[in-house]
Amino acid sequence: MDVGDTLVHLDRPWDDIFQTDLEALCDYLTSLGIKFDAEKFNDMFIRVFNDASYRADLFKIEIPFEEIISKSLRKSGLQVLGVDLPTKAMIEFYRPEVEAWQLYPDTIETLTKLSSDGYVMGVISNAKSDWFVRAILRRRDLDRFFKTIVTSAALKIRKPRYEIFRRALADLGVAPSDAVFMGDSIQADVGGAKNMGMYSIHVLRKPVESTNLTRPDATVTTLSETPGIIAQWNNGSQKNYPPTVQP
Repeated sequence: MDVGDTLVHLDRPWDDIFQTDLEALCDYLTSLGIKFDAEKFNDMFIRVFNDASYRADLFKIEIPFEEIISKSLRKSGLQVLGVDLPTKAMIEFYRPEVEAWQLYPDTIETLTKLSSDGYVMGVISNAKSDWFVRAILRRRDLDRFFKTIVTSAALKIRKPRYEIFRRALADLGVAPSDAVFMGDSIQADVGGAKNMGMYSIHVLRKPVESTNLTRPDATVTTLSETPGIIAQWNNGSQKNYPPTVQP
């Protein structure tokens, strides 16, 4: 299962949140006594951040935030005070954004239903920070539903690459043909799941990307529709249903 725009959504535009994140990062560096020109550092950080995002999208790799902040500090000529500074800076940067991710109204109800039906669940999320994803899930009391949480930051590869799906399936002890993946991205979620041999449900929270021809096995506009679809597949009442979706 995906996280952002599937289970949770931002409470305001991402550009606004990113600016708040950046201010929190600068405040943290200042609190350490590091002397720097905030405007110049911000420009450097944004260039490094955007370059990492571009390469991640192009090559389907992940460059963790710790590497981004280390490179930004180095290129800005700033002294790194300790080996744990990048990790602490990452946490301070993402704190405001953790608070900005809010539950969709149907998230808890749906996860509770799937859990009570006996399904084992896991998360696969593209993100520059493993801590960040886990913090969102803890903050919204969602981590209790998932047996495994797999992030691109931890593996340094992104959906739709099959390896990240394979890792989650191995953690869950489930074969691809017995698994369903739910997410909002046609390319990353639907395409990645189908390439792995999983079944896919497109959670249409936002307008779909129009350039990808991958077709999901089902499309929903609310997460609460998914338990019924899986039940129909298991009962054999839909064409092209999975032969088995094991609880």
